[in-house]
Amino acid sequence: MAKYINEGGSSTRPPLFEGQDYYYWKDKMELFLRSQDNNMWHVIEVGEYVPPPAKDSTTPRTSDQWTTQESDRVLLNTRAKLFIKSALNREEHDRIMECKTAKEMWETLQNHHEGSSRVKETRIDIGVRKFELFEMKEDETIDQMYGRFTIIINELNSLEKTYTAHERVRKILRSLPKDWRHIVIAITEAKDLSQLKLEDLIGSLKAHESIIQEDKPTQKRMIALESQVMEHSQNNLTVNNNSLLQDDDEEEFTLISRRIQRLMMKRNQIRNSFQRNNTRNESDLSKVQCYGCNQFGHYKNDCPKTRQKPPVKNKSMMAT
Repeated sequence: MAKYINEGGSSTRPPLFEGQDYYYWKDKMELFLRSQDNNMWHVIEVGEYVPPPAKDSTTPRTSDQWTTQESDRVLLNTRAKLFIKSALNREEHDRIMECKTAKEMWETLQNHHEGSSRVKETRIDIGVRKFELFEMKEDETIDQMYGRFTIIINELNSLEKTYTAHERVRKILRSLPKDWRHIVIAITEAKDLSQLKLEDLIGSLKAHESIIQEDKPTQKRMIALESQVMEHSQNNLTVNNNSLLQDDDEEEFTLISRRIQRLMMKRNQIRNSFQRNNTRNESDLSKVQCYGCNQFGHYKNDCPKTRQKPPVKNKSMMAT
């Protein structure tokens, strides 16, 4: 990609055109060409200058027969071509490569970016619709609003559609939001809109905007204070809720621990009573006498002699 030097603060450098904002470049380029020579813009509008033939002759004169003034005027076409080509990038330069005069170059760029007469009328209709539907946005300043409005006006001016200062003033007053209605009424009653300049109107609106912005910091501080209070109250609520939850958890834990302690106590009591019963039974068995073998130390059901298998008798006794 070739790198082009953008326009700077020098008045000898033509404005660079990269294919966008043609109306903006067109206005600056026209001013630049007019500043180079008084007759240079005549070359763009009419065409290159051709010295007239000599008296009583129809054949054109050669360059060596021209006067110094005529040579300078012929050179204006070459200089204008140089300025136009120096102001274009590669893509736009290729559009005018075959053009022979500065007038052809200018018309080629104009037809490509502005279109034919029908296309131009369509673009004018679109611009007029933008002008009619133009309104100031809620979060927009006066400078931002006026910048968008100026872009629409400049586009229409490049297409030879103009609005008077009175129409622009009335449109800006109509485009203001409802919060500005009182200042609109004040300006309408205090000043003659047909004689009011657009710059004076914008100055009055900016003065009113500065007064409104002075009141906004107080409102912002109030809103910030309310938000801080809300955050503090929410933090307190969360802390209280957390403390309540912790208290509930502690109560549940204490209840569960109490129940466990009670169960442990019951288990210990049962175990102790069982052990006492076992020791008591062991001590009492020494005094128990078996009715089977007449010996002490066990019951008849636990007698080892009765546990022995009885002798097998005959089959009839088994059947019985």
